[in-house]
Amino acid sequence: MTANSDLPGPRTGTELDELLARVRRLEDEAAINRLIMTYGPAADAGLTSFAGGLWLEDGLYDWDADGQPYQGSAEVDTMLQADLHQSLIAAGVAHFAGPLLIDLQGDEATVLNYSLIMRREEDRSFLWRVSAVRWEVARTDNGWRVRRRTNRLLDATGGGLRLFRDSLTELFEDVTQ
Repeated sequence: MTANSDLPGPRTGTELDELLARVRRLEDEAAINRLIMTYGPAADAGLTSFAGGLWLEDGLYDWDADGQPYQGSAEVDTMLQADLHQSLIAAGVAHFAGPLLIDLQGDEATVLNYSLIMRREEDRSFLWRVSAVRWEVARTDNGWRVRRRTNRLLDATGGGLRLFRDSLTELFEDVTQ
């Protein structure tokens, strides 16, 4: 066995602090991923309170450019209990979240991803909605929670395109159009 100085890894307190900060960042990103990836299965399983509980009490779910956002975890829960969502579940629906682009800044993060909603009719499944999604999440005493989720369809209206373009321009200094 060689002396400890020959072992790989941090050698100073500063190096150890940097390593711990990197591990914390990875743990935060994993927790944010878990938070966001939980929504679809919870919504599709009819676990409305659980899905709504992913939001802060004063959080927003802005899913329709022409409608009013749902405010707070209770309204998200109520939306998921409504006839429209319950009929989707009964027929067969899958909320699929694409990979996450996470910009972590301390106790807050901005996350971009795609949302694909699959529906089932008779004996076939099909892609029903494709959206651009921006999540704003915050660390709480109970883990990460959703402060705001904004969905915009990727369609001819351009709402999804603008959401992604504006968000990427905000998050990255070197974005050019």
